[in-house]
Amino acid sequence: MFRKSLIVLSVLVASAVTTAQQLETRVTSTTPMLVPDRVIVRVTDLAKSIAFYRDLVGLPLQSTYEEFAVLGGDKMTVMLQQVARKSTEPSSGLASLTEVVLQSTDVFASYQSLKSRGVVFRLEPRLATTDGVRDLYTADFRDPDGHILSIAGWVVHQEDTKTRRHE
Repeated sequence: MFRKSLIVLSVLVASAVTTAQQLETRVTSTTPMLVPDRVIVRVTDLAKSIAFYRDLVGLPLQSTYEEFAVLGGDKMTVMLQQVARKSTEPSSGLASLTEVVLQSTDVFASYQSLKSRGVVFRLEPRLATTDGVRDLYTADFRDPDGHILSIAGWVVHQEDTKTRRHE
């Protein structure tokens, strides 16, 4: 009796595992992977915004076409789109909280470089979070239309760096 129960249990487990694997395969094979590609920022003065993003922030200008400008690199681009009307009210709601984050390998050097080119930051780079080994520092600023941008970069804890060198 025990042996029959064990066989039935084994068959049920194998069936459940096979069904789960089939379901997982179906979901992953029929669902295309989505990858962030670009952010579109609506602006009121395309030339002024291109100058800001290219000359002050340092994003390379890839192309312009009619009311669009494409800036950035290989993995992610920022597209600027000129809009005809400008709101007389400050942005409100969740739209006012949207932020474009620019990752830096050295957030403090990026901060000094951007600041020296005329970018006005709200605060110096500050600790945003930690993973226990590294700290993420961020600093934010606004573009000519008031959109929030920030720079962010991970910094390895100094004591962790010293400990690793001695291992």
